[in-house]
Amino acid sequence: MGDRPEVSRGAPGLLGRSGETAALRNLVVRACAGSGGALVLHGEGGIGKTTLLDSVHTEYRTLRVLRVENAQTETELSFAGLQHLTSPILRHFGGLPQPQRDALGVALGRRAGPAPDPLHLGLAVLNLLSAAAEERPVVCLVDDAQWMDRSSLAVLAFVARRVAAQRVAFVFAAEGIGRLGELTGLPARAVGPLGDRDARELLDSTVRAPLDPRVRERVLTEAHGNPLALLHLPRWIGPTEMAARSAGGDRGGPKRLEESFRIRLSQLPTDTRLLLLLAAAEPDGNPLVVRRAAARLDIGPDAAAVAEAAGILDTGTRMSFRHPLLRSMVYAAASSTERRRAHATLAECCDAVQEPDRHAWHLGQAAAGFDEDVAGRLEDAARRAARGAGPAVACGFWELAAALTVDRRTRASRLLSAACAKRETGAFREALAMLASLRHEPMPDADHARVALLHARTVYAVQRDEEAVRLLVDAARLVADEDPVSARHVLLDAFAAVAYSGRHLPRERIADLVAETRRICPDLAVTSDLSPDTDGSADAESADGLVGLVLRAQIAAVSKGPVAAAPLMARAVRTSLADARAEALDDPNVARLAGDAALHVGDARAWQRLVDRQVQSARERRDHAALPIALNQQAMVDLHFGRLDDAAERVAEAHGITDTLGMAPLRYADLALAAWRGDEQTGVPLIDLAAREAAERREGRLLTATEYARAVLHNGAGRPESALAAVGERYDSAGAGYRALLAAECAEAAVACGQTPSARSAREVLRENARACGTPWAEGLYLQTEALLQDGWEKEESYRRAVEELTRAGAVLQAARAHLLWGEWLLKTGRRTRARQPLRQAWTVFSGAGALAFRTRAAAKLGAVGERSVRPSRGVHTLTAQELRVARMVASGETSREIGAALFVSPRTVDAHVRSILRKLDVLSRRQLRHVEGLRPAERSEV
Repeated sequence: MGDRPEVSRGAPGLLGRSGETAALRNLVVRACAGSGGALVLHGEGGIGKTTLLDSVHTEYRTLRVLRVENAQTETELSFAGLQHLTSPILRHFGGLPQPQRDALGVALGRRAGPAPDPLHLGLAVLNLLSAAAEERPVVCLVDDAQWMDRSSLAVLAFVARRVAAQRVAFVFAAEGIGRLGELTGLPARAVGPLGDRDARELLDSTVRAPLDPRVRERVLTEAHGNPLALLHLPRWIGPTEMAARSAGGDRGGPKRLEESFRIRLSQLPTDTRLLLLLAAAEPDGNPLVVRRAAARLDIGPDAAAVAEAAGILDTGTRMSFRHPLLRSMVYAAASSTERRRAHATLAECCDAVQEPDRHAWHLGQAAAGFDEDVAGRLEDAARRAARGAGPAVACGFWELAAALTVDRRTRASRLLSAACAKRETGAFREALAMLASLRHEPMPDADHARVALLHARTVYAVQRDEEAVRLLVDAARLVADEDPVSARHVLLDAFAAVAYSGRHLPRERIADLVAETRRICPDLAVTSDLSPDTDGSADAESADGLVGLVLRAQIAAVSKGPVAAAPLMARAVRTSLADARAEALDDPNVARLAGDAALHVGDARAWQRLVDRQVQSARERRDHAALPIALNQQAMVDLHFGRLDDAAERVAEAHGITDTLGMAPLRYADLALAAWRGDEQTGVPLIDLAAREAAERREGRLLTATEYARAVLHNGAGRPESALAAVGERYDSAGAGYRALLAAECAEAAVACGQTPSARSAREVLRENARACGTPWAEGLYLQTEALLQDGWEKEESYRRAVEELTRAGAVLQAARAHLLWGEWLLKTGRRTRARQPLRQAWTVFSGAGALAFRTRAAAKLGAVGERSVRPSRGVHTLTAQELRVARMVASGETSREIGAALFVSPRTVDAHVRSILRKLDVLSRRQLRHVEGLRPAERSEV
């Protein structure tokens, strides 16, 4: 095919769609040249999205075109869309790595097994398409994406984001993308109504007979430029009916379109409407099953021909409706009796042995009332689905089984299973509705506690607010009656929620939490006179050791303040490190709060070890919910140690997982990274976005993170007034880690603005923090701030000691800032020669790390002392975060296939990255990468 696609002649032109057609042509041409991509077409029903997909299919028929047309009735069938799309290229299945074959095999029903790992499944589909694209470029067309099952949509969106180096193009069409979080971030183009001229031309091409001018104008007015309405309104509704319409009618085009569909369906023979109902009720549109059912209902063969001639149904290898709206309208228009009869007939035509789940589904839909036999079959189907197809399908079976169950206890148990499945799929709001209905149902106490716990954790996942804290405490109280040890872990959930809510949580709510925690766990007495050197062996011997100690530290922090809590935090850190394999650390909240404790006391080395343990544990358990949080913390650790490129890698991986699984984004490391890089073009919009999200979710910790990012960004750019306005004196209410960092930013900005009282207040906070924590990081931040307020020999000595302590703590960037402040002061006092060394040290660190704003600030001061600073044009700093990650893995000797499996991209994508890396670093081979500065293994050893 070469680098350009062969275009089929005679492809139909589309009125008013030149921009969309050009965008699609550009997408396909680039994909054929090896630069794949995706485009999301969105607009109201009938606006022409399907026609645009048809034009791609027609124009590029010589390429490999894979198309899936989704239906509303299949939204609950996990991986149904994926099966339709990939079935033509499954001959490449055997070439996939074993973990990917296993994941894809389960998803497609080729083998039994647990629910497939999302990342392995996404990589399997990516590699399957890559293999097919080696023969011919592949164009994937996904119509009516809003009705695709979410499991398939998540996988295809994951793949669409990773085809940049493939001969693969994706085009999604959806009525609206606001509710399709899976497609967020993909290039999108709105398909709007036709202009007046194009609308008139399309209408004239449709109506061959003379049309009354008043009727013509009424059609144009009611269609509102909707092409499908323009095509079908004149044909489906008579001129008399249209002329009689009231001028003051509803102006909504889609509603008029529905009305035209409804009128057309009402004009069909009874047998044809009944056949359409059977086709709408059969999820896969299996023509054999539908025809057998039609025969049982004495529907003649002419019914299908009438439906096809009417432009409603396509018959063949699969019965499909010409417009998905027709399917839902056919099903909704039928009475409940008619629907039950259709499902009962389809059940009779299913093979109960070969397809027990489909048979049970139709029986369930056909049931007119309570039916325990059918409910039992559905429960069995739900259990099979939970083991294979996934929780989304299982949930549908559980819900239907519950609806047919007469016994209230059994029904409640089945609804609880449905809610658990809903929550597992990420459908938190639907799960909340189910759990709310279960709160007063008769069930064992253990199940009541489980409902309360799931409800609380789901509310927290959705809202992260004060109500979540209250519900978690209530759940802990119920769980404590059955399992006191588990209750402590639930309380950890509550304290994790408190950490996110931060300063938005009222003091009364915190007091309630502390009181309830002490009541539920009376052994958690907190003593405030513990020194950091106190032996923690007593805690190690308690009933639950580390969990109890972490709870005590959290109680101290929220009730007595950060300084009083420091000794307990230090003990929690030492206990955590005493046994790196402690089972308690497998609880994500224990691990995270232990890491927060290390951050609280400024023990950077312990913080790094605990966060690394967190990431390792999440990877080993394949806990993709906990892994992004751990990676976000690991990125913050990398920032502390000056590894901005490594931090960017963690952030990219975390976003890849959250995007794939539809989780709420984590902005903390993103904000800090943009601020330290001095990237205002990206950083300012990101900070504004995070501030809005923090306000919407009342997530106080995120708001604090935005204030810290603004302060660093403005201080780096030399705008102390803006930095001081961003921080104020709000650092005293900041959570773990941010309090000291914000105080340091405030002090630097305040001194530069001449606001000495504000600087002194910040210094007192840092002095108190250094005394309580006794760590180099805490001491270094205090000494740096102390130096800002001193003069003469004392000032220089404080700067020297600050640099030493911050260097001991591994705070590479913060030590460079101390050097910068030191050099700026020396220059200001006229000691140009002495200023060169600290300024040069600061410039070197900032240049190597990629902290551009601080580097520019240091370079300006170096220029003032007569030095020029030129950053080398080549080096690892020129690589993107993903390229740096690939380069390091190549330098370690890993193959493209191994790297692709680790990064969840295809080997072809890895090879494209390698070509870019070799060009940027000016080396000739992969082997030479191991000798490049910054990639050698010795240079990447842990700090």
